[in-house]
Amino acid sequence: MHNHSFLMHTVLQMYTKLADSRLVRALFVGVAALVVQTAVFEMLGVYLRLFPLSIAVLISAETGILTNFYLNNRFSFSDRQHEISLPSRLLRFHLVVSGSVFLQWLFVFLAERQTNNLLLIHGAYAAGIILGFAWNYTLYLLFVWRRPDSSEL
Repeated sequence: MHNHSFLMHTVLQMYTKLADSRLVRALFVGVAALVVQTAVFEMLGVYLRLFPLSIAVLISAETGILTNFYLNNRFSFSDRQHEISLPSRLLRFHLVVSGSVFLQWLFVFLAERQTNNLLLIHGAYAAGIILGFAWNYTLYLLFVWRRPDSSEL
């Protein structure tokens, strides 16, 4: 019975550390924003065909950006609220994620020029998102929600 208690305590400690981890919180927020972004992309570009896929990427990326910023500001980086105004942080956030949005747009733009195969186009879409995550998270820490007393930047 003692081993069971020790195991439960260890699992609970690991769960608490993960829940307190900024990276894990940012990852969950990123996934939520990605779901919103992808739903908008699929609806506007694939199902309703209101826009070319490369334009749907840009529109959906903005919905993902706003979702991501709001959730990160309230959840992942809420302890880093300081003298930088909300509009300034939002502008910084847009600057940070613009590289990722550009990659998403470029990959989908090139793919849709080469093929109508939705599997390949979705692969290009995913590649832009995957490449952007590490870049975005690093710049979130260094630029958007950096500590006011930090020399991180």
